[in-house]
Amino acid sequence: RPHVLTALIIICLVFGILGLMNSVFGVVGVVGGQQLQQAFQPKMPSDVPQGMQQAQDKFQSDINNLQTKFRLEMIGTLSFRFVAALLLAIGGIKALGKKESGRKLLVAGCAVALAFELVQAIVQTMINTEMMTAFNSYMESVMQSLPDKPGTENVKRFLQTFLKITMYGTIAITYILMAVKGGIYLFGLIYLRKPHIKEQFQPA
Repeated sequence: RPHVLTALIIICLVFGILGLMNSVFGVVGVVGGQQLQQAFQPKMPSDVPQGMQQAQDKFQSDINNLQTKFRLEMIGTLSFRFVAALLLAIGGIKALGKKESGRKLLVAGCAVALAFELVQAIVQTMINTEMMTAFNSYMESVMQSLPDKPGTENVKRFLQTFLKITMYGTIAITYILMAVKGGIYLFGLIYLRKPHIKEQFQPA
């Protein structure tokens, strides 16, 4: 068996297992995320400026409203992810046993997973657009709540830059991972259909 084929099967299997776990935890987050956040969200110290606490509360409210607004889209993408992950997991297990049915399931899984990544990118872009609006509003409120003391302006600029880099960096990493996974699925979709690769599997 070619090493590339073995590596591809293992990667798809791992992505499948992680995708199933992600789907389960994602459903829990969509259904009970707000309640969990309220239960475990730490309270700010009493010496924190009131404006900062108000900014935190408003930001949390904006996030909750965002989750409610895109609830159907999030449930749809989680269901999409679950189907793709299930195909990849089962196909990966069978493909390791050189079963032709495993190869076919992996081809189907790569196709569904590739479509999922494209849909996920669109939905994530819509969510990120509104998330950035809420985040910028939160950041401005936090900056305004900081007391005006000598050196405060430098602290404000540092915090503003740091928070922006963190936010944009997280979004960039998310899209990079989507692109990498999409590339792997596209490669698998083509590679697993090659004649010399089909010969590596036994009829079911």
